[in-house]
Amino acid sequence: MRGRKYKHAYVLLNPGDIIVSKDKYKLTTYLIPGEFAHAALCVDKNMSGLCPFEIAEMTHLGFTKSTFYDVFREATRIVILRCRNWDHKYIDKVISNCEFFEGVPYDNTFELGIKALYCSELIYEADVEHRLQVSLEDLMGLGRPYISPIGLLHAKNVDIIYDSKMEK
Repeated sequence: MRGRKYKHAYVLLNPGDIIVSKDKYKLTTYLIPGEFAHAALCVDKNMSGLCPFEIAEMTHLGFTKSTFYDVFREATRIVILRCRNWDHKYIDKVISNCEFFEGVPYDNTFELGIKALYCSELIYEADVEHRLQVSLEDLMGLGRPYISPIGLLHAKNVDIIYDSKMEK
């Protein structure tokens, strides 16, 4: 994606926003059912607050501290989501909960619970009051509840703030 899209998306990004993405050049995009293969949480912007990073995400390396640029350059499409039921106080709580997961390993078995986390699950578990109202539909055919990037996208309380697909 071009720098113009990055700049436009970055202007709209706020702490507490959820980013779902895909990269058509990565195998995981084709292995994970749905339109998106990855999810991350904006915890700060410009690294001006208490966090020395902007984005918290679970990658194969575990809990990863990134910048928005890191996520953006690894994608061929991104969507920024905002929960309409997260006020500023609750966003601070979600971010604090998320940062608590630093050191937690990546969950390649995709089982709900905080001993190991995958990308969408990091956000799901940080939202302890479940204000997002996500779907735990088993899109992967695991035979158990599963939270996916598509589940976050289709949560009852989220609005799409930005979609790189809609911008030329």
